Amino acid sequence: MPVVLGLNCYKHDSSAALLVDGRVAAAAEEERFARVKHYSGYPRMAIEFALRQAGLSASDIDHVAYYMLPGLVFRENLAYSRHYLLRPGGLRFLAGQLAGAAKMRRIPQTVRQHLGGLREDTGFHFVEHHRAHVWAAMICSGWDSAAVLTMDGVGERDTSLLGEVGPDGLNVLSRSRFPNSPGIFYSAVTAYLGFRPDNDEYKVMGLSSYGSPRYLDLFRRMLHHDGEGGIVVDTSLADIHMGVWGASMGTEVIREAGPPRRKGEEIEQRHMDIACSAQRALEEAGLGLARWLRQRTGSDRLLVSGGVGLNCVMNGLLERESGFGQVYPLPPSHDAGTSLGAAAAIQRRMEGRASLRTPPNMYLGSGYSEDEIREALETAKIPFGQPEGLPRDVAGMVADGLIVAVYSGRMEFGPRALGARSILADPRREDMKDIVNRYVKHREEFRPFAPVVLRERAGEFFAGCTDSPYMIKTYPVVESKREVIPSVTHVDGTARVQTIRREDNPFYYDVVAEFGKLTGVPVLMNTSFNVRGEPIVESPLDAIRCFFGTGIDALAMPPFLVVKPKG
Repeated sequence: MPVVLGLNCYKHDSSAALLVDGRVAAAAEEERFARVKHYSGYPRMAIEFALRQAGLSASDIDHVAYYMLPGLVFRENLAYSRHYLLRPGGLRFLAGQLAGAAKMRRIPQTVRQHLGGLREDTGFHFVEHHRAHVWAAMICSGWDSAAVLTMDGVGERDTSLLGEVGPDGLNVLSRSRFPNSPGIFYSAVTAYLGFRPDNDEYKVMGLSSYGSPRYLDLFRRMLHHDGEGGIVVDTSLADIHMGVWGASMGTEVIREAGPPRRKGEEIEQRHMDIACSAQRALEEAGLGLARWLRQRTGSDRLLVSGGVGLNCVMNGLLERESGFGQVYPLPPSHDAGTSLGAAAAIQRRMEGRASLRTPPNMYLGSGYSEDEIREALETAKIPFGQPEGLPRDVAGMVADGLIVAVYSGRMEFGPRALGARSILADPRREDMKDIVNRYVKHREEFRPFAPVVLRERAGEFFAGCTDSPYMIKTYPVVESKREVIPSVTHVDGTARVQTIRREDNPFYYDVVAEFGKLTGVPVLMNTSFNVRGEPIVESPLDAIRCFFGTGIDALAMPPFLVVKPKG
């Protein structure tokens, strides 16, 4: 079977993935290595990591798959140029779009120049963007067939794809085209609320729980499902023609909902209500698409992918109300996942659907040996121990109110920390959310934290939750447990849950289990091992720097433990 390298770059969230004999050998985002959040350039280090991880060289690569059709990107931007040129800065924006498409076209030459040792017969393939989203979800779900819903900002020209995927491939039932974009709609709201678009959309989702939907009629007009499997955006209300960074609200919105919030201004109730109304409009549109798809396909399984698929509140609603028995949102639903999807699409084209083997989990990134971790600790001249019962010690420190970072095994692929690069704290302490936000993450106080729970006990704490390994769906916290785990219960009574099995991450599972033995609560607060504005840590030195630059009390790097001195 072929060795297929998948790539995504030149827009945002650059990444590389490698399939070997139909198995995902490695997948990682370039931002982790480059230390630049949402890095968009060529994923040089991610490619080199993937080959090292698989024990391969450039000469072993049979195919390179790229996540976009650059010719179509070029043509669509030219066709749309009249909209750009009517707006301030439009000429510069158009030039940037065309330059980006030109870089995409040159990807075969760029890869050959980088890797040098590629064979002459190595094939290069360009894969349609939304199909890459589809095949990423398909290979990770392990399903043989499903309905599929993708939603994002824009691929070449499409902003959503609805269809059915199975042994015979993908049957597309409906598409939405730019400027009818749910992703850029949400980015426009993000900018309106004074946050950074294409980066801070999750802040809008978190803020929405504090508001009421008093502007819902306005935002329903702005974004809605057309009843036929399509998305409609009223561009007189939200001008999104210039993409994520140029999106803005129209005069009617400002007249009804008030002026845009400036960065750093106090967040008022009005802003919370705007966030709530926009979130509800997105949820209703997504639910309308999913119900239409359920009726058209009759499938009991739904795959969700694309950047909007990271909206865990919407995903929870789809699971509860769409009519599908199973809903699988792809963990790396954003563009980083398309490197994996592009590779899977070419793998299937060459070898057939049966050749794709499901990865066991999302721990697909880099990892470091015990010797490499010891060397990093010694280089930093840090005193460290090597306790026999490390999971028990970590659980005990958390139960005593300490904040502990965990750096264990291979890094996660995607935006969620799943116990390999995580910060853990006690969910029972009502003040712990504020402590971690202020002294560790350095972020806004309204931002929620996620719980991790032993899978076999998830239903005791989270209503309807039986299996949620990727922290990408919300569930109601059981009412009697809300006072038990207040720091991971959001203001609306929900939580973005991660369930853990021992076979997926033994060390992480054992820490949660030991905490459960000590406290009777098999739940921990889990957040990503980074600070605001930085990617999740990649190397041992990244972990050490973050540890000493924050209010984290201890750092577990199995089998080693570092504890800050008191006082």
